[in-house]
Amino acid sequence: MWNRLKILRKQYLEKKIMDSIDYEKFCMISIVYNSSKIEGCSLSETDTKILIENDITAQGKPLSDHLMVKDHYNTFLKIRDNANNKRKLSIDFFKEINALVMKSTGSFTSTISGNFDTSKGDLRLAQVYVDKKYFPDFSKIHGLLQNLIDTVNEKIDKVKNEDIIKLSADIHYNFVNIHPFGDGNGRTSRLLMNYIQMYHNEPLIKIFTEDRAEYIDALNETEEKENPEIFRNFICSQQIKFYETELEKFNKSKTGFNLLF
Repeated sequence: MWNRLKILRKQYLEKKIMDSIDYEKFCMISIVYNSSKIEGCSLSETDTKILIENDITAQGKPLSDHLMVKDHYNTFLKIRDNANNKRKLSIDFFKEINALVMKSTGSFTSTISGNFDTSKGDLRLAQVYVDKKYFPDFSKIHGLLQNLIDTVNEKIDKVKNEDIIKLSADIHYNFVNIHPFGDGNGRTSRLLMNYIQMYHNEPLIKIFTEDRAEYIDALNETEEKENPEIFRNFICSQQIKFYETELEKFNKSKTGFNLLF
């Protein structure tokens, strides 16, 4: 599988697909659509494109879904800028990104342990239980995040070739399993994955919404077996799918166009 990824990446780069006009923007829009859809957003990919490009909302769909998508895209732009500037990871950086993701849809939460605001990038002060799984106690979040930061910052300028996408998968898996915020952890983890890609000027990674079940299974199985290769292989398979899809579209565009009447 990894050899297949290497071959497709080479073909993708040789065709200079990334140099196409507005390609990065449309790729980011598609990733935002898929990432938001994974979280239950009702907007279609066309709705998402029209909203981001023209600020036109989709009739009959929740305002919160539109706000989620706009915040997600704007955060992606911030991720790109920080990656281009080679900013290293920090807890403040994580907070900034999550605050942007949750800017318009977050809320104030009061618990016996204290208050936190999911729209401000506050670390959670409550236990989280999602889909039959408990995440780490909130008292351990700061230490876990710092360990993740130290590990990634130590590796980020050294990784090459397929180790780049493996590091992207690793930050995604570890961040979402720390689950440091009250909401938006999935979107934030997927953005951080692409932060690593952009840091190295590598093609972006898309997790396809139709593969959501396999995505969740890969996360769970990785934890159960304590084997990072499981999630790395899932991300590899998604990137193979991305390359195959993009290459097919590119090749079709070169076959010419016939007028239809």
